[in-house]
This record gives sequence, C-alpha cells and structure tokens, in this order.
Amino acid sequence: MDSNFLEVKQEFPSSGQKLGTIRLKKLPDGNERIVAILFTSNWNICLINTYMPTRETDSQYEYGVCLDIIHSIIEKYQSTHQVVVCGDLNGTLATSRNNKHDQLLKQFVLEMNLSTVGNYGEQKTFFHHSGQSSSQIDYILTNNKDIYCNHEIWENTSSNVSSHVPVSMITNIAVPLLEKFSNQNKKTVQRLKWNEIDEQLYRDTISEKLSDIREDKTTSENIKTLTSILLKASHLAVPSKITKLKGPKWKASPKVRKHLKTCKQLYSKWKALGKPENHQSKQDLKSEKKKLRSQQRQEQATDRRKLYEQIMDNPSSELFFKLINRNKSKSKTETSGLEIDGKFDFSSQNQSRAFANYYEDLSLPKENEYDNAYLELCQIRQKIVEETFSQNLPSMDPYTEKEVKQAIEFLNTGKSADEHGICAAEHLKYAQHTVVPVITKIFNKILQERKVPVDFKSGILTPVLKKEKNPSLVNSYRGITVTPVLSKLHEFCILGKLFINSGTDLQFGFTAGLWPLFASLIISECKCEISSALSLYLATVDVQSAFDVVPTYHSS
Repeated sequence: MDSNFLEVKQEFPSSGQKLGTIRLKKLPDGNERIVAILFTSNWNICLINTYMPTRETDSQYEYGVCLDIIHSIIEKYQSTHQVVVCGDLNGTLATSRNNKHDQLLKQFVLEMNLSTVGNYGEQKTFFHHSGQSSSQIDYILTNNKDIYCNHEIWENTSSNVSSHVPVSMITNIAVPLLEKFSNQNKKTVQRLKWNEIDEQLYRDTISEKLSDIREDKTTSENIKTLTSILLKASHLAVPSKITKLKGPKWKASPKVRKHLKTCKQLYSKWKALGKPENHQSKQDLKSEKKKLRSQQRQEQATDRRKLYEQIMDNPSSELFFKLINRNKSKSKTETSGLEIDGKFDFSSQNQSRAFANYYEDLSLPKENEYDNAYLELCQIRQKIVEETFSQNLPSMDPYTEKEVKQAIEFLNTGKSADEHGICAAEHLKYAQHTVVPVITKIFNKILQERKVPVDFKSGILTPVLKKEKNPSLVNSYRGITVTPVLSKLHEFCILGKLFINSGTDLQFGFTAGLWPLFASLIISECKCEISSALSLYLATVDVQSAFDVVPTYHSS
C-alpha cells in the first residue's frame, strides 16, 4: 500500500457498485519508529502506527522519547480528529506483567484517555520463536470507541512465519460509493493547435460575418455575435487535439492491445483449468504479462526521449513547462467527500451546488450592526457625489484602435479558454487588423453608455485548496475565476487611461517591478542601525482569509 494513498475496490454482492477512495495525508510528525497519517470520511481520523523499542538495558529512555512524540501528535490533533494508535508497542496493558516499559505504557494510556478496541483479556499476541515465552504487546488503541464495531486477535497458525499474530478491527468508517457515469454523458475536450492555424482562412471567415455587428444592436448582443464569429472561425481554420477522452485517460497502442488480448485469453484458459499453480498455462500467462509491461515501459521511454529531443531541437516555454508538469508530483490532498450541513456528501452534483452556495454567500456582507448616524452620513455623501457626476460628467477621450492593439499585446497566450470558449490571446492576436475596429466601437459604446455589459460579469470559478487546509471543508478552498477575454481586454484599455501614482516610495505591494519581500531589506537595516537604547516595533495587518468578507482586521 502506498503510504499516502489507500484505495478500496471491494464490491457489494447486491449492486456490484465499487467503493470509492480515501486520500491519506502523511504527517511530518514522527520518526523512524512512528508514522502518523490523517484521512477524512464520515470521521476525521488521525492514525498513528508505531514500532516501539524492544526491552533492553536502559531502553526505557528511548521508549519514553517515543511516547513523548506520540503524546505531542495526539495533543495536536485530538481536538479535530479521532485518534487511533496501533502497532507493536513492546509493552503490555495486561496485569500479569509490570516491567518499566509496561509501567510507562499504562501511565501513558491512562493520561491520554486511550482504551483498547474490545476486551483483550490475557490473550497473547507475541510468541517467541523458541517457544519459551509469550506476551500481549500488539494493540489497537483509540480515544473514541464509536469508530469500531468489532475486533479480533487472530489465532497463531503454521502459515504465519512471524512471531506476532495479527490484531484487527472492523470500523464504522464509511467509504464512499463511486458514482456510476456513462461514457455517453462525458464530453470530449479538445485543445486548439494555434501553431498550425490557417491565418488567411481565419481572417477571411471573420471578415465575412462582421457585418452582423451593427450600431442599432445592444452592446451585449454585439459581444455575443463577435464571440460566435471568433469561435466559428477557429473551428474552421485551427486544427484541434483531444485532451480529455470519453473513455479511459490512457489509450493503449496496437502492440499493447495485442499483448492485453493475449493475456486475457491465457488467463481465461488458466481459470478454466482451475488455476493450477504449476501448470504450463500459468507460466505462459506470466511470460506474456512480462512482455506487456516491457512494451509499456518501452513506449513510455520513447515518449520521454521524443520530448527531450523536441526541447533540445526547438526549445520553447511551452515544452519546458510541459516537462516540469510531467515531473511534478500529484497532489495528496484530494478528497472524495465534502462535509455539507454536518454530513459527508460524495455526490459530485451536491458538491458543486455546495461550492456555488458557499461562494454566493461569501460575497454578501454579514455585518448587521452599524453606526446608524455614520451610515446615514455616508449615504448622503454618496448621493451628493452621484448627483455631481451626473450633472458634470468628466470628459474622457474615446478609445483608439492603437490602444486596443496595445491592450491585446498584454493578453497572455496558452491560457484557459473562458466560459464562451475564447482563448485569452490567440483568438484576437491572429485577427488584429480585422477585429480591432469592431472591438474599438463596442468599447466606445460602453464608455458612452457608462454601463458594464452583463457578459463581463460572469466567469468560470474553480475551487483551489488552500495550503495545509482540510480538503473536506468548502471554506478550505479559494475561488479562482476565469473571466471573459473581452472583459480582460476592456480592463487593459481602461488601465491605459488611468494615472495611478503610488502614495509613497515605500509601497512595495501592488507596485509594478517591486515585491513585498524587498521591504524585508529595509526592516533588516533598521534592526541593525537602531540604537540599543531604543525599541523597534513591527506591526503587520492582514485579513483572515483571502477574498473573504471580513468585517474586522487583526494584527499579528
């Protein structure tokens, strides 16, 4: 079993539906004798597995150190998790023995309010190979007996070559059922290959349809028409490649499929014979499996070699980041269930709705206690400002085609498409001379009407797990939104007309070319130069969560 991932594939006889997966997070706490993991299902579990030191001269000191480590882990997580301690404790809770290890263990179990899962009695779990001694030193301990329903100390058998017998328990931990999805309901996701675009066809297709954008239409209608024209042109002039298939993610090559078919045939033949261990059919199956794995490894090596050759022959940022992403480790903080209204829900539809409700609720102010006098004063000021601007509208020069072209250059290539399917830069950069005049007219109409189109106010929101947060809670995720491309372009056009001056030369955040870390140099110099007779105070202010509606600030 992978130390970071447990997958259960047991099937129910009635439905045949498979159980889902539980993601485990290995904790940095522990040492070479102690491993602790966290996982979440219908319970938050902290599982501590240990192999305690054997009893030797002065071994009680090392034994005590290990107990101290387990103690610190339990203290850290017992308020949020149910604790389970298991393994070879090399000490007994039985009354028949009371050496130094036993005394430390009994005192520790009493102090941490732990208990065995079930009644162990005087039943032995360790049998010395010489047969001269036996003891009870293997345990499963917990601070909550509700998480298990049965336990068993196995009998010692001739097939068990260990000096220990297994100790097991049946838990009340629920493993989610995998949802059944039909391949017919899955969509094939494709990515446009812009490096193979037919630019002339792309521009000609757009030019033919630009007459559909008219002055008498509303801004939203013209934006939708322009979006439709760009999408249709890209479908005709830009080839695409499949990035997400309806079926399995991995597609076997013809050679691999041939080996797979042979393996299935040999297995069926061996199964029909009753699966004899020393039969030639099993040897043939083993040999064919070896050929299958060899072919898979060869193809993977060939694929890696081709990528390296492409990077060496035609280096590019795209290939470089492709190599980085391929070598990056996968996230170990995924979860199959979310806690919704105090219960774990494993339905993807319910989880999507929970995220939608959470972010919608997050955008609404929660503070209801106001200073009514101050609130009334603010409302009066706002009304005066609105009336002043409505009577004396400030003049602003209309957008020019040059400004729109410069704004297009600020758009990054290779980014995700927006909700309409428009890529961040490619759809516009390959047809600048064709679409810029139309976009300029649309933006000037927005400026004239002083009204932001509804199409600019939506986007695709993706929850991204915050660092070191519980993946089963919706408030552990930060919402990252992909906004419409034309909305981004309009923002760049506006920024070009604004004169934003920093209030002080000491502002490092939200300042082009600077980074807040640069401020640490000034702080370090202040600390070095400050007189020993004076005190230096540093105050930092931050909100509780990024993008949250937080009524107050706290200092740290």
